[in-house]
Amino acid sequence: MTNIFDSSKENSILKDERFLYPDFVPDQLPFRDAEIGEIVFGLKPAAHGKKPTNIFIAGKPGTGKTASAKFVLNELEEYSDRAKPLYINCFEINTRYAILAKATNFFGFPVPNRGLGSQEIFERFLAVIKNKKIVPILIFDEAEQLLKNEDSKKLLYDLSRLAEQFKIFAGLLFISNDEKFLSFLDERIRSSLNASKIVFEKYSALQLKEILKERAQYAFFSNVLEDEVIPLCAAHASKEGDARIAIESLLKASRFAERENAQKVSVKHVRKAFMEEKPVKFEITENLSEQEQLVLDFVAEKEVSAGDLYKALCKKFAERTLRKAVSDLEKKGLLVTEKTKKGKGHSRIIRRNSPNCSKK
Repeated sequence: MTNIFDSSKENSILKDERFLYPDFVPDQLPFRDAEIGEIVFGLKPAAHGKKPTNIFIAGKPGTGKTASAKFVLNELEEYSDRAKPLYINCFEINTRYAILAKATNFFGFPVPNRGLGSQEIFERFLAVIKNKKIVPILIFDEAEQLLKNEDSKKLLYDLSRLAEQFKIFAGLLFISNDEKFLSFLDERIRSSLNASKIVFEKYSALQLKEILKERAQYAFFSNVLEDEVIPLCAAHASKEGDARIAIESLLKASRFAERENAQKVSVKHVRKAFMEEKPVKFEITENLSEQEQLVLDFVAEKEVSAGDLYKALCKKFAERTLRKAVSDLEKKGLLVTEKTKKGKGHSRIIRRNSPNCSKK
């Protein structure tokens, strides 16, 4: 009996689609020489057993932040046996214990994923670094997730003071879409980190076009892309300056072409790829602090007065903290506030900025 996957005959357009995967790190990263140079400058002391500079990489999604960091770290590992980089995605791992356990295991000291005390796991982490005589480089991608719980904030404080307290040199590299990440840290942590900030600007349409051309050389067989395909994908993604959107659009269009047994990827395949993109969520709430999420949940789909909100949540946070949370949520476009008359004075009404929450 013929397998249903064997029955699907498709014209081969893609030679190696891995070059169009979002996690692919190319040998060359165009238009990021300056940013890569700054990362290299900050981390190079680790290659010689010295203290590297802590680094904060900020920028919009799809601007090459993670790819550039991984590229540098791959090169650093080849260059030196002293520096040992560890990449951590904080959406997946963001607690003190989980991070320390992963790092301790990675650097060569097996520990359980749970069961040890917080101080014990930290001591084992210190022990393996001293024993191996390495300079760890910890890369925290989606670093804003570390702000959601107190124990991960404590970890940042401890890591930032390794040299001062334990004579251990370590490099901390934070990657976030939120340029204000450092400002959300406790002043003591911010001072101890003394991190150098590198901002990745959005790609232009021309830059996206060149990035796609470079990837296409390796991903496709010769002469399978119509001339308008790459410029169209680049133009589509240029509003956000997001290389991921451009690359994923090209991959999806090529799969549509293969499915139709077309000889080439055409504009119609690209437009079809655009139509099937997931709609952008109206609200992005993954990067909120605990107090911001609490305020947002309290407001829900209703409107409330500022006084009622502060009164209800004052046991959890001080009013000053809640006021800042409301202000930050308004800046992010997630809340709308409006002054109204209340007796002889004024009050402030707070509501979610949502299409489903109409003004009363």
